[in-house]
Amino acid sequence: MEEQLFIVLDTKFHKSRLVPFSKAIAESLAAYFSKVEHKGPDDWLFPSPKATEKYTSSGQQAHFALLLRLAGIPRGGRGKGPRLHDIRHTFAVHCLSNWVRSGVDLLTALPVLSRYLGHSGIKGTQKYLQLTAQMYPHIVSDLEEKFGALIPSLEVQHEAV
Repeated sequence: MEEQLFIVLDTKFHKSRLVPFSKAIAESLAAYFSKVEHKGPDDWLFPSPKATEKYTSSGQQAHFALLLRLAGIPRGGRGKGPRLHDIRHTFAVHCLSNWVRSGVDLLTALPVLSRYLGHSGIKGTQKYLQLTAQMYPHIVSDLEEKFGALIPSLEVQHEAV
């Protein structure tokens, strides 16, 4: 808590990483800890109903579905979203679009985002660049001018009619 870092263990491809969080998150966590018994640094931050175990994938999905329902967000069903992973995509695209609007040097910022997302290199972050270009067409020219080689073009297969 003092360093405002999450330690994320054994993620996709068995990676672990440190993820910084803001003062607002620290304040929310302090409120959470005041209501939930948390014994020490080796305990799960969000334990399952069996306090000594982590949530399973299906448990995470069930809680996400409950949160969507409580928020009044319709769910399209399996494979139709929103999916829990969509939060990650939304975060990455919002970071990129905010940086472009703010004039942040993307050459410096993109490697930070890549590491934050747990990608081993900038190539793993390219899909977010493409999503940003599709969602915010007015920034495409700025991105292409500075980083055109990083934004993959979409190849569309044309069918014979």
